[in-house]
Amino acid sequence: MRVAILGASHWHVSIYYLPALLREGTEVVAIHDPDAEVLERVGAELPCTRYTDFRELLDREQVDLVFAHAPHSHMPAMASELISRRQPFHMEKPMGVAWQSLAPLAREVAEIKLWNSVALVSRHYGVIETLDQIRAAGNLGKPCHYYYRLFGGGPERYKDWGVSWMLDPALSGGGPLFNFGPHVVDLFQYLTGEPVAQVLCSKSHEVSHLPVEDLATIWMQTASGVVGIGEVSYTVPEGYERYFSFTTDTLHWGGEDLGQGTVLMRDGQHVPFEGHNADTVYDGYVHDVLTRFNAGQPARATIVDMLHTLRVLCAAQESSREGELVQVSAAR
Repeated sequence: MRVAILGASHWHVSIYYLPALLREGTEVVAIHDPDAEVLERVGAELPCTRYTDFRELLDREQVDLVFAHAPHSHMPAMASELISRRQPFHMEKPMGVAWQSLAPLAREVAEIKLWNSVALVSRHYGVIETLDQIRAAGNLGKPCHYYYRLFGGGPERYKDWGVSWMLDPALSGGGPLFNFGPHVVDLFQYLTGEPVAQVLCSKSHEVSHLPVEDLATIWMQTASGVVGIGEVSYTVPEGYERYFSFTTDTLHWGGEDLGQGTVLMRDGQHVPFEGHNADTVYDGYVHDVLTRFNAGQPARATIVDMLHTLRVLCAAQESSREGELVQVSAAR
């Protein structure tokens, strides 16, 4: 398979995607980034062509699949170009800072049936895949509560990684709300099978005192009354802190390691599991993307899923700004 990487300066490229692609034996034929120094660094050991203009790359290279990354506010334009060329692609979340820019692209992708995948990678954790299996067996039950905490290191690391745009709300959309929040919102809607109907969000800037928030707390509720709570932050001095909990009328699971544990069933038939954890989840995502693309199967999460999630993130942003509960609907 011939793959190209757009936006090589995104930290996920060198940390996650490129190593995973090479382990899969994928042929990376071209890489792009507006910064030539980034291309020199990231592409130092790759026998591939380098481009500072991603459109030129697409003009000149024949590739099967594109792994695309950009500052969040630039993502809709990049996606639009890929869609207009009928180029299958993966793209990082959140695919924009306003859902209105993403909605027409999601409609077009659905109409032309263009293969695409969005990196809502939390779906690949061992516990989520196990809950999927339990759901397929008809035993998931009625969800009643959800909680997901995802705390990361301080925002100064984005300067160190050469992506200072992450600290500019106009380019990033915000701090952890638009960085980690997509995982929290997507999993809630994915597991409940319902869209968020209303959201309340509060944010804090009290640690780093930057234009982007340090901490965001999101309260979500579906039309049927299921409650989800998400907390995302840049407040950990180093590393990550995670905790996930999900409760239905048939089961419960809660823990820090999303890769292994035991789902507690109310009938006593508990389900032990082992799968991808935080260290391997991107490997699992890349493998799944390549496998599904080669087989002609839909990706596990697509631009349509991202649109549903981005609507909630934008409503959360409004809620934080206005200090009140905000209704979320397709008509917003």
